[in-house]
Amino acid sequence: MLRGVLRFAVDGVPITITGGPFDAMPEGARGLCLEAHAARVAEATWRVDVPDFGLPDEAALRAALTDMLAALRAAPDGAYHIGCKAGLGRTGTAWLRAGYNQAAIETPAQEDFVRRFARHPTAA
Repeated sequence: MLRGVLRFAVDGVPITITGGPFDAMPEGARGLCLEAHAARVAEATWRVDVPDFGLPDEAALRAALTDMLAALRAAPDGAYHIGCKAGLGRTGTAWLRAGYNQAAIETPAQEDFVRRFARHPTAA
């Protein structure tokens, strides 16, 4: 079950990224997996293991998002997905307040992480 869809433009080109449980990643999508025990973890293009209700390593998340942004620029018509186990807390944290899902940020620590991370956006 997908929990959200984010539509935005990269270099003026419309992009769509789905979010939800990583195991619900649409067939053929390139995905960022945040759940080490996902059944489909081997299909991840990018991977940042984050404990449930936890926070990602900032440098690892920044590197994965930078790589994902490069892929979006190279193939904007491709399918992209970000997910964890339930597709909420860790997924919402990776989406960085992108209007993904109102229940996405589950802990005060995740909220603080998003605020801190957003002050220094990924450069690419």
